[in-house]
Amino acid sequence: MWVYDLETLRFVAVNAAAVAHYGYTEDEFLGMSIRDIRPSCELLRLEQNLQKPLEANIEKAGIWTHRKKDGSLIDVEITSHPLVFRERSCKFVLAHDVTERLLAQRKVVRLSRIYSFSSGINAAIARIHTRDALFEEVCRIAVNVGAFLMAWIGAIDPDTQDGEVLAWCGGNQGLIDKITLSARPDAPCAERPASTAARERRPVIVNSIANEPTLQPVMGEALRQGHRSVAALPLRSDNRVVAVMVLSADTEGFFDEEEIKLLNEMVGDLNFALQFIDNEKRLSYLAFYDALTGLANGTLFEDRLTQFIHANAAGQHRVGVALLNIDRFAQLNDALGRQIGDMLLKIVGRRLDESLQGGASLARIGGGTFAVAIPELASGADMERILEQDILSQVNQNFRFDARDIPVSARAGLALYPSDGADAETLFKHAEVALKNAKGSGERYMFYSPTMNAAHSARLALESELQRALDHREFVVHYQPRVDLASGRIVSAEALIRWQHPTRGLILPGTFITLAEEIGMIVPIGDWVLNTVCAQQASWLKAHVDVVPVAVNLSAIQFKNNRVLHSIPEAFARHELAPRYVEFELTESMVMSDPNAATRSLKQLKALGTQLSLDDFGTGYSSLAYLQRFPFDFVKIDRSFIAEVNTNPGNAAIATAIIAMAHSLHLRVVAEGVETEGQLQFLRKRHCDEIQGFYFSEAVPAEAFAAMLADRKQLPLAAEIDDDTLLIVDDEENILAALRRLLRREGYRVLTASSGKEGLDLLAVNRVQVIISDQRMPGMSGTEFLSIAKELYPDTIRMILSGYADLTAVTDSVNQGEVYKFMTKPWDDSSLRAIIREAFRVFKQRS
Repeated sequence: MWVYDLETLRFVAVNAAAVAHYGYTEDEFLGMSIRDIRPSCELLRLEQNLQKPLEANIEKAGIWTHRKKDGSLIDVEITSHPLVFRERSCKFVLAHDVTERLLAQRKVVRLSRIYSFSSGINAAIARIHTRDALFEEVCRIAVNVGAFLMAWIGAIDPDTQDGEVLAWCGGNQGLIDKITLSARPDAPCAERPASTAARERRPVIVNSIANEPTLQPVMGEALRQGHRSVAALPLRSDNRVVAVMVLSADTEGFFDEEEIKLLNEMVGDLNFALQFIDNEKRLSYLAFYDALTGLANGTLFEDRLTQFIHANAAGQHRVGVALLNIDRFAQLNDALGRQIGDMLLKIVGRRLDESLQGGASLARIGGGTFAVAIPELASGADMERILEQDILSQVNQNFRFDARDIPVSARAGLALYPSDGADAETLFKHAEVALKNAKGSGERYMFYSPTMNAAHSARLALESELQRALDHREFVVHYQPRVDLASGRIVSAEALIRWQHPTRGLILPGTFITLAEEIGMIVPIGDWVLNTVCAQQASWLKAHVDVVPVAVNLSAIQFKNNRVLHSIPEAFARHELAPRYVEFELTESMVMSDPNAATRSLKQLKALGTQLSLDDFGTGYSSLAYLQRFPFDFVKIDRSFIAEVNTNPGNAAIATAIIAMAHSLHLRVVAEGVETEGQLQFLRKRHCDEIQGFYFSEAVPAEAFAAMLADRKQLPLAAEIDDDTLLIVDDEENILAALRRLLRREGYRVLTASSGKEGLDLLAVNRVQVIISDQRMPGMSGTEFLSIAKELYPDTIRMILSGYADLTAVTDSVNQGEVYKFMTKPWDDSSLRAIIREAFRVFKQRS
């Protein structure tokens, strides 16, 4: 903070924080003007701002760039107001350093852009199956979606090792004509980034074209067109470089570690596509072998296992099947990238192939799963010995990638012929059951047993019961109201399915929905829910019930083949229901699995005239860049953030940020799982639009919900009290009673609590200006309580009144602004009353 003279623009006062942050001494500051802390590029803007009429109240001047004494630049958010200081017209300035915040925002935007780029590339790979057409589309996506300045791809001739540009986008023909490419070490262009990438089979990054001597022949033209940094990425097929992709950006230092990691993952996808295109002539090979590892695939493995069984028809020997799965392979793929994951699978496949004795059959089934069939076993002990010595020993060890060791482990499920199955299909399925049980129990391996089969049978029985439930109309829909926090009225409801089981009673969806998705029954169940809601709404309208829209949850599986986009209009037409009476809820994970397809589908839904909600927001990607792409009307904050929203600063910050972010995109915000008055009032103060949860009502049958609508049931919303309110927190009742007596005639509204937890509950439902807390209290100390209060209610004036004190904790709290004053017991009545009056005065002055 500082004060400067409006006529001379010289500093006349600065605080210690300014001295520490900017690096100037106080004397140096007082010898400078506000121009001296601005870089030259900001001076014109400063002069223009100074010409504006002086505002009488607080002025928020936005974001400015300042220069510290050491020459470094920072971004600051400026708030100021005029005042008279030492009989001179001056201005008081508060500068808040937001450099890190802006950097984080830019990082989110940039990562969202590269994720969009990668998603576009994957979509192109899925639909394009010729190399040149794929290259053209990749370059177009890189420029139009990835926001690169230019992209080009040059192919390498396998015989001459020279290259030519096959596709490009951005830039102009003049620059393209100057590009030369070759993987030969003696070529004139050998040291250029693209040629180096082709020859050395590695990405080459140049984060400053102006300082790269190898680009001298094209530097002038490149700089004139705005190119400042470039990345050359080799593309491979059959383990050889077949092309080089070059991306350029208009910013120096653009290709940092995160950008390069994401680009490498995208290159892995392109490499896979090129490999697939090159292998189209080998379809017969791919019908029986895994393209990545060269091992047998599932089809060939089953055929070989059948041959092993037929060879042992007399029962002289046993045939063993081991199904092997690499632990957490999906997470390894996500953390290290697909290229590393593919390398790991190849290494594991090669080691197993070399380790297994002749006669065994090895296959890769998919993902991180391998299968081994072993003929002529004497007993199950032989199978265990081979598994330990020749299979698990090759996988359960460290694998070295990029100069670091990555620990890898695997689990296995075992089945033996003839005891565990008389044919290849049964034997394989029972090995799968054993593997699932090994993973579920944490064991390294397990044999198949009848108890495992019983669990599998129970799952099959549940599948059969689900089908029967649908056929016999055992499902019911309950309705949980959504309430508007401005009016207290019911404005919508969520339709929640329940299973009225004939013997087990009412079953909640968590028991059966996941299984329904896995076996494909979620589609007919989803259609049933939609038609049930439409029929109910139509029935209520005919009965002149004052209906509200009802939200129906949609699953990702329902969007496959666009089936749901046909079934929804059909349901509206069948029940003669206007689309405005039904809303749809979708989860983050669903729309983010394929953002482009989701965008198209959601726009088609919006075109019907329905409203859309994004459910469980905050638990997945939570990306602002993606959120603004989708045509949602509501964002629902996941209940996990609401549970402690009025006592946990982290949950409070997340909920507050989601509300502000959604409102900036003109979306309404619904808080799920609201169960207490404290949660409700906290959300009201943060301008949340609606709530849903047990505090107002659980999900109820249709008849009960219709009664709520008919009775116009509302949430009572008390008006905020603006009296001077004082909260006293102390675990000793006699202290609370004494303070109440002392302050009885002061005109304050006095609230009391016997613990920090109770104090936070009161803060959530009352507008408190001043807090007085004891220090030593069970469960939560005074400094801990006031620290949380500062995070959640920063405007409050916070004080400690205690006979005991941890001086270090109290001093730190005072220095960090968590505590305004520390007072001791016993107190002087007149002094304490004066301090409290001063606290309220400070609060009003700050407000």
